[in-house]
Amino acid sequence: MNLNTIRKAMPYIIPEADFDRKLNMSERNVTHTEDYIAKGVNDFTLPGFTTPYGYRLVKSIRDDHYRLITDSENPETVYAVKLIFREDIVETRKSCTQILVWRTPNVIHDRAVHGLPQIFFAFFLEHYAIVVSDEQQTLDGRRFWERMISWAITTNGYHVYVSDGTEMDRPLTFMTSWDDFYSVWADFCWGNDQDIHTHRLLVISKEKLH
Repeated sequence: MNLNTIRKAMPYIIPEADFDRKLNMSERNVTHTEDYIAKGVNDFTLPGFTTPYGYRLVKSIRDDHYRLITDSENPETVYAVKLIFREDIVETRKSCTQILVWRTPNVIHDRAVHGLPQIFFAFFLEHYAIVVSDEQQTLDGRRFWERMISWAITTNGYHVYVSDGTEMDRPLTFMTSWDDFYSVWADFCWGNDQDIHTHRLLVISKEKLH
């Protein structure tokens, strides 16, 4: 695919994050994981997910930073997600956004991480009610959000909106269907203008917001 075509189909493209580079290389992954554990973690039980033998699911005691790590002498991270919270997207409501999302490309951990991103997403929705997309996404990030939008639109009890921060009052517009999303909102939300597309966010909520 031509690079220009990719850019036109994406939100503002960000380079590979330092976080990704550290975790993709085994030796640096171990060091990064050791630093994370040393700051304090607790074992975490995620509803709907059975931690596979040979792994630990943990949460930082300092913030909302979760990891699936190998239960070994030199633990490695195989999945990581961190949350931030905002109160400027939906008036009078707190929402959460997943940042620092990383999944190992190493196929030996495929079974361990299978379905984990979606299970975490559903957990965050259940726990915090409103999940908002990050302002900058990679191609993988876009695909994940498209999948979650499809799931939310076709599942009773969830509602999908577009939050347009390019307008003064940041209106929330309800998506009526998957076709509505793709024909109207996909190109509206994702694009290559950093000044515009970083402010057009997707919102999935357990509650009707208007």
